[in-house]
Amino acid sequence: MKWAITGGGGQLACSLKELLERQGAFYRSWDKEELDISTPESSHPILEFGPTVLVNCAAWTNVDGAETQFEQALLANRDGAQNMALTARKLNIPLIHISTDYVFSGTSQTPWKIDDATEPTSKYGESKLLGEIAVKETWPDKSIILRTAWLYGPYGRNFAKTMIKNALTSEENVNVVNDQNGQPTTTQDLALKILEIVSKEVDPGVYHTTNSGETTWWEFAQELFSLSGESIERVKPVTSEKFTSVVKRPAYSVLDLSRWYKVGIAPMRNWRDALYDIYPLIRSEVERELRNE
Repeated sequence: MKWAITGGGGQLACSLKELLERQGAFYRSWDKEELDISTPESSHPILEFGPTVLVNCAAWTNVDGAETQFEQALLANRDGAQNMALTARKLNIPLIHISTDYVFSGTSQTPWKIDDATEPTSKYGESKLLGEIAVKETWPDKSIILRTAWLYGPYGRNFAKTMIKNALTSEENVNVVNDQNGQPTTTQDLALKILEIVSKEVDPGVYHTTNSGETTWWEFAQELFSLSGESIERVKPVTSEKFTSVVKRPAYSVLDLSRWYKVGIAPMRNWRDALYDIYPLIRSEVERELRNE
């Protein structure tokens, strides 16, 4: 098995590379400076490498920025996705493409099913949905689209690391929204799921790939403060209206995970169990970053 990974500097790609290294797997990854997936030329180094599976972790992830820089977001999230699908088709290999809960409106009160209507309320969500469509139209035979949400881990920038840093370095209270529900998902668990998907050769199509259960950002932050040995009373609940944003973020991002049972694979574990496992690693990374500031 030869793995090709785009977006190699991102938090998911870093966790995937770490896992592959532990298993002694053969892989090659490219970050944005090395490979810009929005250009047709991006296929050249991948084709030369000749992988047996391609994982597209590259994306425009600046949600607010997409509102004013939509064309740039489309270059990565739509055109880049299509280029990677074309590359996988040329090689006749599986493509694992990462998508998002933002393809939905967020107005439901029950977990979003895979075939529910996609009605993004942001330019970012629109760009990711167009990427899904491009992948499905270009390489339906072997493309697997993984919608995930509230991703966090030891690498890069994410909500969990920010909360842990606040807990460790300040005595100030923090305001966190309590009217958005979702599923915090660790990069480690998602990387493990990607390996399982490839090894078990699951059917192509769309899958919801988050840790199970649900919570709010406020409750998630309370757990992070508690694990950091700080009082959860420092985490104050507020409504989304308290935060100025050009983007209407989904109020309900919980994804239905039932398709996994249909392909004979268990969904990812509960978000709290995953958090308890990964917390020491994230805290260690936060402390390292603080020492280097």
